[in-house]
Amino acid sequence: MRLAIVGGKLQGIEAAYLAAKAGYETVLVDRREAPPAAGLTDRHVIMDVMEDGERTRAVLGSCDAVLPACEDDATLAWLDAHVPAWDVPLLFDFDAYRVTSSKIASNALFARLDVPRPRPWPQAGFPLVVKPSGASGSVGVRVVCDGRGLDEARGALEGKGHEVVVEEYVAGPSLSLEVLCWDGVAVPLQVTGLEFDEGFDCKRVVAPVAEGDAGGEAAAGWGCRLPAGVLETFAGVTVRLAEGLGLRGLMDVEVMVHDAQPRVLEIDARLPSQTPTAVYWSSRINIVEMLTRTFREGRVPAVDREPKRACVFEHVHARDGRLEVAGEHVMGSARPLAKAPGFFGVDEALTDYEPGRPTWAATLIAAGRTVAEARARADEAVAAAAAEERLQLRPEGEPCP
Repeated sequence: MRLAIVGGKLQGIEAAYLAAKAGYETVLVDRREAPPAAGLTDRHVIMDVMEDGERTRAVLGSCDAVLPACEDDATLAWLDAHVPAWDVPLLFDFDAYRVTSSKIASNALFARLDVPRPRPWPQAGFPLVVKPSGASGSVGVRVVCDGRGLDEARGALEGKGHEVVVEEYVAGPSLSLEVLCWDGVAVPLQVTGLEFDEGFDCKRVVAPVAEGDAGGEAAAGWGCRLPAGVLETFAGVTVRLAEGLGLRGLMDVEVMVHDAQPRVLEIDARLPSQTPTAVYWSSRINIVEMLTRTFREGRVPAVDREPKRACVFEHVHARDGRLEVAGEHVMGSARPLAKAPGFFGVDEALTDYEPGRPTWAATLIAAGRTVAEARARADEAVAAAAAEERLQLRPEGEPCP
């Protein structure tokens, strides 16, 4: 199986890593000379797919499937218009993506399907979240506590040409869930827990998550316990969204659990970053492999969602004599990454680390019988790396209104 991956940043890292775990040969296509995913693929072709259609067809047409791993609308539209005509599966639902890439369109979908979400302003009072409609993740997100802050945040986004979404800030555990859907049949995968840095960028993913006293040690290791019934409700909401959207492929759903209710914050009909690898290490579900099979077989494969072990997946960044756990943005600006089994005691890392180099980044993957055990292994690796490189450990911070 030869898989073409278009885009070499965060999603490209995820695609390349999991494709390798599936035993696929990978061809990365990216216009940059040294994107982070380049170190994880078998071949890197430096080109813009839209500039030379014949060359693009020669490269992508030699592959068994094409997986877009970027969020450039023009590139995605070009791929959607051309790749299927070459009789090569494009592992992407562009119609679903157009809805999910707009928070305004997504909110309209939530309303139509009666999906719980944060209340919009002005129905909700302060604190409020202000975010651009067309950006994903933490890009452009601000939490404001008064009218002046709201006006400043809206003005800053509108000044950059963004449509603005304003809704209530809800506090609580943050969860993510991928779902595969084909011909109206949606299959949810494994729920993961998310932790964020001060800039609301995800710095850590944990799996599995647990409710109440079930799997209590794993839940305690994550730092929170979910009310009973939340995971079943979340899975049901995810299925409703995927089937209501008419999804053909993969979607990621992110919620915040508030007042024992999972409220949907964001949906993305694309391969996400971070969570699929945590799912792979916890349940052995390889989302890239399953996505490929779904398109090739015209159905969602059978899934065993039962966790086999716990996993903590987190990012660290060294600079200015310090080492810190940081949001995933630090990996997007890294040099080409390499797999590093046993990196300072974790199971595996993806990193551009070189001994003595002052600036580097790494994604640490630590497994254990429980989340607490996996977290302890990750913590020990961070401390060991800091000691080896004589770096000061920066305490972790949390986002707050």
